[in-house]
Amino acid sequence: MSCFRFTLTPLRSTLLAAAALATLSELSAHAAYFFDDVDKSLLSIGGRGTYFDPNDASPKWYGGAQVRLHLGQIFAIEGSADYREKKYDTTFTRSYPVQVSGLIYLLPGKRISPFILGGGGWYYTQVKGPGGLDDTQNRFGLHAGGGLQWMLSHHWSIDSTYRYIWLEKVESRDQNLVEKGYENNAHMVTIGLNFHF
Repeated sequence: MSCFRFTLTPLRSTLLAAAALATLSELSAHAAYFFDDVDKSLLSIGGRGTYFDPNDASPKWYGGAQVRLHLGQIFAIEGSADYREKKYDTTFTRSYPVQVSGLIYLLPGKRISPFILGGGGWYYTQVKGPGGLDDTQNRFGLHAGGGLQWMLSHHWSIDSTYRYIWLEKVESRDQNLVEKGYENNAHMVTIGLNFHF
């Protein structure tokens, strides 16, 4: 029975050290790329895919759009709108969530920057079903989460966000913001492509 043994000779040691040095040099060059300073411009607009996972229905992908106003390198305000539809046997629902979020960038001005976000949204839902059912609901919801933005160039970026959403109870729609009750918690993930100008 033979056993493989690797002996470290001076030539092999030199080759291994050179390979390790070349690898570290290449990694540091790539790391420098990710932490380059990049200007985000004042305004960006883009389309996005939205994965919505409510606690009372099955999750699904939808589409939407977002616009961001960058107030310097640290803070941005985002407005977004999505479209969702769902069919339950003979009942059909359409929902148009419109959200406003404040974003705080943790690595301001860098090519790749994580951020935290929070804000509110209005959820317009239309329900149609048998027997002439035609109901419309408008509910308010709060959200908080975070994300990551990658500036591909001066004019293009991709981003992904996560939001945890608290929707107000239907029966508390007529109450003021302090007295509202919240339920129907949901998870929301977005992936967007943005044009900066």
